[in-house]
This record gives sequence, C-alpha cells and structure tokens, in this order.
Amino acid sequence: MKKSGRFLMLGKGALAVFLAVCLLGLVIYAVGGYSRGANSSGLGLESMSAIEQQAWQAAAEVVGSGKKAQEQFVTEVLDLYSKVKGSDLVILCNSGGWGNKPLSSNYQGQSWLTGMTAKLTQLGYKPCVIDDIRTGNGLIEHLFEFKEDLTHYPSKAKVLAAKIDFLTQHITNLKVIITGQSNGAAFTNEVANRLKDNPEVYSIQVGIPFWHGIREVGNSLVIDNSGIGSDTLADRDLVTIIKSNWGKLLILNHVPSFTPVDWFISRSVLILTSYNFGLGLQAPGHEYMWEYPGVGPVIEAFLVKNFSTQ
Repeated sequence: MKKSGRFLMLGKGALAVFLAVCLLGLVIYAVGGYSRGANSSGLGLESMSAIEQQAWQAAAEVVGSGKKAQEQFVTEVLDLYSKVKGSDLVILCNSGGWGNKPLSSNYQGQSWLTGMTAKLTQLGYKPCVIDDIRTGNGLIEHLFEFKEDLTHYPSKAKVLAAKIDFLTQHITNLKVIITGQSNGAAFTNEVANRLKDNPEVYSIQVGIPFWHGIREVGNSLVIDNSGIGSDTLADRDLVTIIKSNWGKLLILNHVPSFTPVDWFISRSVLILTSYNFGLGLQAPGHEYMWEYPGVGPVIEAFLVKNFSTQ
C-alpha cells in the first residue's frame, strides 16, 4: 500500500509539474512577441515597396516592437493583400469550436457560404472567400485560444481588425464581410465592434453562445434562431441541454477521482475535449443550414439591402 501510495503521489506531482509548464508556456507565448527589442526586418525601409513599408508600420502599432511578432503580422497581412487585391468583396470566415478548421469544412458553414457567394455574384460582385484560422496546433495554441475566448479576444480581435483596416485602406472600393459560427460568431462580433467606424466592413454572426455578450454594431446581422426551433445554446436553455446530454454527463460524473484536484483535472479534460458542440456535447437548435427559414432568406435580405447596386 505504501508503494502504491508513493506512486500515486509521484503521478500527481508529475501532473502538477506538467500543468505548471503548460501555463508557463502560455505566458511565454502570449508575451514573447513583445519582449524582443527589434522593430523591423533586416531590410531597410528604403529597399521595400510602399505597401511593405506600410505593413511594417502597421505591425509596430498593432503587435509592439517584437521582431518575431512583427514579421508574422507583415507576412500574414501581405499574403492576405495578395489574395484579395483582385476582388471587390472579401468574405472572412471564422469557424466555431477552437477555430482551427476552415468554416467551409463544416457542412452548416459550407451551406450558407455557398448561398452567400451565389447571391453576391448575382448582385454583381466577385467575392473572395478566405478562412481565418485563429488557432494553430498544439496545447499552447489551444490554451491561448481558451484564454482569448474567456476574455473576449483582446489580442486576436485586435490583430484581425488591423488586417481588415489595412485591406480597406489599400484596396480601392473593397468591401469586407466578416462571418462566423458559434464561437467564431462571438469572435466576429468582437472584430466588428473594433471596426464599427469603418463603413466598408459588414458582419454576419450566426449562433453566438449565451456566455458571450453581444455588442450591437451597425452593418451587422445577428442570427440566433434558425427558424425551425429555438437555439438552446443561444437562449441559455440549460435544462434542455442537460437532458440532451444526460448519458454523457452521467459518464462524466462517474469518472474516478480521489481528491478535489483529481475531480477538477478529469472533468476539465473531458469538457475541453467536448468543447466543439458538434462533436461532443449536443445543443438542440444550434444548427444553421442555408435552407432553414431563419438563415438563407434572412442573409439574402441583408445582402440585398447592403450590396445591391441597383
């Protein structure tokens, strides 16, 4: 018994160290880009094109003086610029869950992206659809996304808003639609709020979960009901959500634990792995297909109102 108890203590100690290292890594990830002293690439500004110079200037204002963070911002914004410059309208897409997959890979998102593109083409535009992948691979990236989600995306929303501002300033007559689903819709709301004074920016927010506060922004469409039933996740209908997931919650409740620390760790791991409601816990009504009366017709009316050239 003493030996097994010793192994249990060692296991818990190792787990505690592992979690501490993860948290330390998150801190380093969040602030590392700001702690270095360089302020531009090795090339002098005089050897760059005008668009590159302005990208570096924007980077210094958005991400601070860290060379690595500036280089990443400049690379991303110039890549975005090269993809968009031949279009008169761009749709920037944000998926739900962790935001590490294209919105177009989700059957719901694909349905209304296809519908939006067709309608905008009918209205005379050449839309360019671009997925904004806000979370990379690895534990640190997921921890950073979790922190951003809890705090209303202060860093990620600032960076995407700056990129969109850059595009509208340097591409004549460009219009931008930011769109997102579930957590991606909440992220979209934060970005749109930062761009509320930019008349070329519009947003379509679909199915924002109840724990995200919605800020009313002009040129925005918020959809929280598909037209075929109430969205329990948007309406805070916890009773229905619990009933729909009773079996999974029962399993969660019976996961072995010996101490409060064990209980917290085991539940946290299981909940985080089910964070994407489409794959884990189910939320009735949290489905939005283009053909639903509260989705396609509503988005079409919004597009006609704001983008009709007649």
